[in-house]
Amino acid sequence: MQKTDRQLRSGQCRRRRRGALLLSLLAVWAPRLAAQGVAATAEVKAALVYNFLKFTEWPGDAAGPLVLCVVNPDRRTEAAFAAVHGRTIEQRAIQVRTLAAADSAARCHLLYIHDGGGRELQQLGAGQPALLTVGDRDNFVDAGGAIGLVELDGRMQFKVNLEVMRRGSYKVSAQLLKLAINNR
Repeated sequence: MQKTDRQLRSGQCRRRRRGALLLSLLAVWAPRLAAQGVAATAEVKAALVYNFLKFTEWPGDAAGPLVLCVVNPDRRTEAAFAAVHGRTIEQRAIQVRTLAAADSAARCHLLYIHDGGGRELQQLGAGQPALLTVGDRDNFVDAGGAIGLVELDGRMQFKVNLEVMRRGSYKVSAQLLKLAINNR
């Protein structure tokens, strides 16, 4: 029995509401996890990036795995993102790949740049409109990244660069954007 468009949209709304609740809960628990150390901070970042994947659509790309590429991870970050590998979002498996440099991100949906990034981001985003860039440097969105993870008052939060997102061929959920600290 096939579902109607209305049933599919209703299911998507429920999933997005659950996801927004999950993000809200993560925002509450993130300070407690971060207090446990750097490893927990890496896990919180990986969980946030997973949710960014969950609340982003890549039009015309509904089949195959979602590829999450991590640039320059340390051991803790690599271990945290390994927990995301193999999970699924709407029946699409997540593949986590480790990259030595951002310039090898041609087949990635989301590029997470750990502790770095800068000038090459502006060129990367312009050259690959389907690539959602996420990083954890304070000035990441100012340097041309789409989503920047920041720690404020002991809590992991995120900023968005709406101009970069408008140029992207992906669509990020409005609910997710409402949670950004610079999009109020």
